Amino acid sequence: MYCANQLSYVIREGDNLYQLARYYQTTVPSILSQNPNLDPYNLQIGASIVICPGENFAMHPTNPPTCPNPTQQIALINHMRLVWLQHVYWTRMLLISIADRLRDQSAVTNRLLQNPNDIADIFSNYYSADVAKLIAQLLTEHLQIGAALITALRDGKTTEANNLNRQWYLNADKMADAFASINPYYLREDVRKMLYDHLKLTTQEVAMRLAGNYTADIEAFHKVEQEVLSMADYFTSGLMRQFPQKFN
Repeated sequence: MYCANQLSYVIREGDNLYQLARYYQTTVPSILSQNPNLDPYNLQIGASIVICPGENFAMHPTNPPTCPNPTQQIALINHMRLVWLQHVYWTRMLLISIADRLRDQSAVTNRLLQNPNDIADIFSNYYSADVAKLIAQLLTEHLQIGAALITALRDGKTTEANNLNRQWYLNADKMADAFASINPYYLREDVRKMLYDHLKLTTQEVAMRLAGNYTADIEAFHKVEQEVLSMADYFTSGLMRQFPQKFN
């Protein structure tokens, strides 16, 4: 994500990402997104990182203050990453089941369709039941379209696959609208781009799997995995910025 006032910071003894995020009026996921190779649990003294300060940040000569309670931040980061990773892991398991016509397809589908509720449950801690329900519905639709698309591609039904692909992207537009409507830090175009990237990368994974090019299939899934982690951190960052009182 573009940052007009990006700055460089050198890690010092005693630093942690939570105190830095608090000081620079940003969030831990935002710092991680700017530094993809950074290990938040093993900061190296003397290492240089980049930080995109929040809108309310002003330069101060004092040292960054200590974050009083990072526990809730850690819990949200880990939980959000877990449910989105499960989203792509179970999607991949269903892809394999459909591609190879395995007998576990029904069981895998049932498990995959639990995931929208798992994701919506996180947002239910911050928004109304109606909002959580809408998120779950849109994600369920996303997964159902995806499963039908994989089947159509496997069976060579090109016209049906093209129609499903259009529905898939329309569903992504609806999700972008929904997220943008609940949080000022969820910018519609940002969310839309992330979801489109997710669909594009998943489509590449599906194509390689169905073609039997398993090495390329695995490489494609790695990209899916990395992209969904960035998406999870984006959603976490928005929650922390909109509800800072919940993380103090």
